[in-house]
Formats: sequence, C-alpha cells, structure tokens
Amino acid sequence: MSAPAPKKKSRKGLLALVVIVIAAIVLVIPPALAGALMVPVSKVVFNETTGSLSATQATANVSLVTAYEYYFSIKTGGMLRTSDTNVNSNGNTTIKIDLKLTNPSGGQVDLGNTNINGGIGTRTHTIYLSVDQGVRVSGSYTLSIGIIASVTVGGILEVNIPPVVVTTTFTVS
Repeated sequence: MSAPAPKKKSRKGLLALVVIVIAAIVLVIPPALAGALMVPVSKVVFNETTGSLSATQATANVSLVTAYEYYFSIKTGGMLRTSDTNVNSNGNTTIKIDLKLTNPSGGQVDLGNTNINGGIGTRTHTIYLSVDQGVRVSGSYTLSIGIIASVTVGGILEVNIPPVVVTTTFTVS
C-alpha cells in the first residue's frame, strides 16, 4: 500500500520540473536570440497606389521594445503587412515589393521581396525591421523599397507600369 504514494510524488515532481524548464526556456530564449533584453524596432509606413503606381514618402519610427514583445507579438505578424485603403475590383494588380537595407557600416542586406495580388487602388504598407533583419547596432540605416506593378483590366489588357523606388532613413541610438 505504500508503493502508490511515491509514484504520485514522482509525477508531481516531474510535472513541476517540466513547468520550470518550459518557463526557463520562454524567459531565456528571446533575449538570447536578440542578444539583449531591449531591441530596436523600426516601423516604416507608406502608401502605394496602383493604376498610376505612385507612392507616398515612407516614414520611419524607431522604438525600443523588449525581446519578448518583439518575438511574441511583433514578429509573429510578419515583416511586411499590407492593408487595402481604397481598392476596387475594376481590374487586377500584381505588385512586387523588393526591400534592401543598408546598415551603418555601408553593407547592404537583401530582405527579399513580396508579391501582392488584388484590385486596383491604394494600399497602406507597414514594414517592421529589427534584430532579425540586421537592425542591431547604433547608427543610420537606409531602407530602399522597390515597387513593380502590372495591371490587368478586363482580363485582356495588361499594362506594366514603370517601377517606383521609395527610400527612407532611420537612426538607431
């Protein structure tokens, strides 16, 4: 009869150990990946209008957030987020957004490109840059945003619109 009691204790002890290990992992990994408890996050916002393919000047704001906020909240939403501002279905647009980041030492990081398909109109794009994209050290960064679009009207006529490049600079201190 005394044998079942140690099993309950060992199961409780094992469960407590698993909880402690998981908590330690959650608390240790984000700052270890980021290299610091606080990390800079640059939020770059601009509007793009297909049809005429124009873009507003990009604005960048840099803030310091915890590594936990960055990895569990900001990063999970993706680096580039797009929302339709005023888009209609009178045609179809294919947009390619190409991102290149120049760091304070003059090195260029190709952040890749994103393709967006949808109607003709205006979209708001928000780009989040932080430690995973190379924004780690103090200094001035330049983000070059290349936009290429083609518009199809009536399913027949395809128009390739000349590319647009939007550039913004931000400083991490």
